[in-house]
Amino acid sequence: MASVEEVRAALERVLEHLRAAYLQVSEAHRELSEAVAILTAASRTHPRSLVPPELTKACDHAKEQLSLIAGGMEAVEQFSCRL
Repeated sequence: MASVEEVRAALERVLEHLRAAYLQVSEAHRELSEAVAILTAASRTHPRSLVPPELTKACDHAKEQLSLIAGGMEAVEQFSCRL
């Protein structure tokens, strides 16, 4: 059976992974947003939008994932504090 300290250490490792994931998804979201902005600006001189719907969906999905990861971090932190 694991000790409380072992569980806390495991939770800290989980938090490290979640923080890393948050930073990576955050960077991806910024890059996707930039791509959407560039293509939106370029679309002004074209009769049709140059922004693929999949790109917009990917940007929205990344934003949703940031929220989910943040919620996961909060839940792990709260659980760890209660130990």
